[in-house]
Amino acid sequence: MRSYLIIGASAAGLSAAQELRAADPQGKITVLTAEEYLPYSRPSISYYLKSKVSEEDIYLRPAEFYSEKKIDVFTGARVTGLDPAAKTVTTADGRQFSYDKLCLATGSHPFVPPTEGVEGKENVVTFLDFASAKRLKEMASPEKHAVVIGAGLIGMKAAEGLVKLCKSVTVVELAESVLPSILDANSAVMVKEHLEENGISILLGNTVTRADSQGDTITSVELKNGEKLPCDLLVMAVGVRPETALAEKAGLRVERGITVDPETMQTSDPDIYAAGDCVTSVDMLDGSKKIIALWPNAVQQGKIAARQMAGKADRLTENFSVNAIDFFGLRICTCGLIHAAGDPYRELVRREGSVYKRLIVKENKLVGFVLINCIENAGIYTALIRSGTDLSTLQGDLMDMPTMLLYSEAERTSLLLGGEPA
Repeated sequence: MRSYLIIGASAAGLSAAQELRAADPQGKITVLTAEEYLPYSRPSISYYLKSKVSEEDIYLRPAEFYSEKKIDVFTGARVTGLDPAAKTVTTADGRQFSYDKLCLATGSHPFVPPTEGVEGKENVVTFLDFASAKRLKEMASPEKHAVVIGAGLIGMKAAEGLVKLCKSVTVVELAESVLPSILDANSAVMVKEHLEENGISILLGNTVTRADSQGDTITSVELKNGEKLPCDLLVMAVGVRPETALAEKAGLRVERGITVDPETMQTSDPDIYAAGDCVTSVDMLDGSKKIIALWPNAVQQGKIAARQMAGKADRLTENFSVNAIDFFGLRICTCGLIHAAGDPYRELVRREGSVYKRLIVKENKLVGFVLINCIENAGIYTALIRSGTDLSTLQGDLMDMPTMLLYSEAERTSLLLGGEPA
């Protein structure tokens, strides 16, 4: 009986465990997670902060699922050592686990830049996992002024959740736009206006340089431009870094993230695989190596890693960025090469009030899009990108619902559901 070990229990880890059980009904599957919780929906922590979901609702599977599937999950098991030669891992409390095949799904950790007067203060929190979301919710109160450093996805979701919990919420961002990784310049202006209309103050081109405190509690922060803000709660959401320390210490190849075969998720050790936010991926649209820290990608990578670990021949055929998110009812979906501009790219743009659509085309193929309040065709556009469809085969206005007359009815249905034609 083959023994499988998975380190990490978020999207990639749980996906790998489930797929392993489907591929190998008899194998021993063990999942180790440093967190104190069974696998949960990390994107849902912002809804927990807003009290839109309860703690019970955040878990991806009920506890009995793991016993039924014979998947052993050890919470509070922080792995500190990996010995590829002995095929063992060791946890902080001295437990040792052996494996035949190992999957590293270690995810990422918050990047907290050194800032004068911040380290060790009681009212400083990150916002990346369930524990930090619970702490932030406990600390927030109507008389407090909250400052969020970072206007990326993590920072803006924290800010959205705090608006109704705190007296004021101010977001400070060094870049010149909000959500710079998923929005182009024009859509970022629209989104910023919408966020401000809903009570969030946003300061761009700025950052926190130091904090003043009384005892162990920050009372105010000073910005790069010299301005001071009252601060009773400081959220550090500058960004994240792939969790690669364990892999590096074990001698695995690492290039920013853990280096893997882009089709099999195999690391430089043939018995160790990796998946999710800790992995350097190859973007199928431009061939660039990057961290694609997104839930759907992690799920897919976890599945492929598991199939390979179980001796199956499945391979990963696609990797590109897809984001779907909303802020105060503003629905946003972006995909692919949204920052591509100039030759050989061209763009199609339409804006009507609060509706914005931008399509990016290269060599007559769709390679990216930004949709705001018009996400109905997002599945079709994503499928066109995935399949590399020649846009000349479509009839009708691409900015509206494409009519795919060259496809059969079944193929058109597949595209509408987010698949691709046979």
